[in-house]
Amino acid sequence: SFDELLAGAGLAAAWLCREDGVWLLPFWLAGGLVLAVIFCFVTDGVTGYLLLAVSIVLPLLSGITLFAVRGKMDVQLTLAAYGEKGKAVTGKLLVKNRSFLPADRLRCRVCCENLLTGEKEYTNIPVAAPARSGVDTEFQLKSRHTGKVRISLKSMVWYDLFGLFRSRLSFRGEAMAVGMIAPNIFPMETQIAYGESTNMDSDEYSMKKAGYDPSETFAIREYQPGDRIRQIHWKLTEKFDNLMVRDYGLPIQNTILLLLETGYAQDKPDPDCMDALAEALLSVSQELASQQVVHSIGWQNHEENTFSCVEVETEEDLNLVLPELLGAVPGEDRMTVAEHYMENREQLEFAHMVVFTPGHEDSLGGLASQCIVTEVICGSEIAGYDQQDGVAMVGGGPDNLSEAIAYLEI
Repeated sequence: SFDELLAGAGLAAAWLCREDGVWLLPFWLAGGLVLAVIFCFVTDGVTGYLLLAVSIVLPLLSGITLFAVRGKMDVQLTLAAYGEKGKAVTGKLLVKNRSFLPADRLRCRVCCENLLTGEKEYTNIPVAAPARSGVDTEFQLKSRHTGKVRISLKSMVWYDLFGLFRSRLSFRGEAMAVGMIAPNIFPMETQIAYGESTNMDSDEYSMKKAGYDPSETFAIREYQPGDRIRQIHWKLTEKFDNLMVRDYGLPIQNTILLLLETGYAQDKPDPDCMDALAEALLSVSQELASQQVVHSIGWQNHEENTFSCVEVETEEDLNLVLPELLGAVPGEDRMTVAEHYMENREQLEFAHMVVFTPGHEDSLGGLASQCIVTEVICGSEIAGYDQQDGVAMVGGGPDNLSEAIAYLEI
């Protein structure tokens, strides 16, 4: 009959007028309530009034269920510990509903952030949580770049059965998880130039120049005008019947420091470049470790505002450094990573410094007089090898940086 068709049309309009599973209030009112009113006037019977009452009361009752589920959600995020670039990594969202009513229409907004490159992506995950139980929802993500990945739940929105009401729900639990996209370390050859950096705590002494440590003798020579009297070796003077002087030893430390630049003055570094620089640094470190060369890796974490410097002796040490280094959050900074290193130090502790940076840093010229400085640059600024202000520079683009430093002298 006409009455039944009209009633069916009203219900069908209410059901079909939705977007991504969330019903829209204007379309519900137009498609459901208005048709119910028309049906009521056309039929002028109990059935019409009953349909109108149901069309008004049921949505209101559905909205009241909000108070039953509010504050009753526990959330936990998990993520696979390791993944590969460009391949799917599985995460899980566990939602536990402690309410006596089901929450069938939840939308969880999850943020996936690569801490090293600064990239962020958001995804909406629909969840239906039965009453007094939990549900696991799997999702997948991909990262084109290496780095420490952090996922976090930014919001949880509840929709009632008819889509008329919505509310942002609070939640309890660990709404964050971290994983790591492993770097692609490439084989290379590293040649270490001879360099010396003064270090009073070192047990190694220079074979090239004298110093000021009286506990070690660098050389014995004849007296020259200007030599200090306390340097005179009286026993040898008496033996050779000529003034003989003892030159003191110079304690040195012929060590290497690898620095990753994560700060920028204006524009954020290109994610492709940060990816290439991190892999280049780790490749150099692995090569040094295979040669049993002790070295250190330093970086500035701008999220925590801390500078870290970790000594690496073996490949096991390098694996322990990976999570922290790949989680070095970039940030705007007026200081370079080398300046952060020197900020709280009275003297340079390394004979070699290699800075992996998106662009040439003028401030390194001042350090070139104290140690051997090398810059590995990713970008269009330099291709191949160059030298400026005593700083050796080698560079290339993100796609060919590994080829540019296939042989690296530091």
